[in-house]
Amino acid sequence: MPTPAQYIDRIEFADRFIKTKTEGLTHADSMKQPPFPTNCMNWNVGHLMVFREQYLGALDGMSMPNSAEYAIYGAGSEPLTESDKAIPLDILLERLDATSERLREAFQSMPLEKLNEPYEWWGARQRLDDYLHFYVVVHEALHLGELVILRELALA
Repeated sequence: MPTPAQYIDRIEFADRFIKTKTEGLTHADSMKQPPFPTNCMNWNVGHLMVFREQYLGALDGMSMPNSAEYAIYGAGSEPLTESDKAIPLDILLERLDATSERLREAFQSMPLEKLNEPYEWWGARQRLDDYLHFYVVVHEALHLGELVILRELALA
């Protein structure tokens, strides 16, 4: 079972990776759509942001994504093709950093035993660690991988 410190390490790795894949790109670059069914870089970064807010809520008991932002960036949302509906990339990155800091603080103050506490997730009662492992490790890895392709698209 990962420790809170290991979750912090994974978030910090993801943040460094996101910075390398977005470095030098503009908001317009982040809105480029691939020619196959997936979403743009802006959506992927915003998606990570709203889900970090969601799993921060599992730690602090109160955080949650903004419902209007979740409508744009949440699971099952429509492809984000209109630049004026998207949060500018530089603001998304700032907000992602702020959420990462709040996550770091929450993990640092969390007792290790909390990871074994039950957590209701996808209609099933599991351990909080199972929920966090999915979102911090699996879910973020999926979207980080997409950023590799989306950066190439932005630079093309």
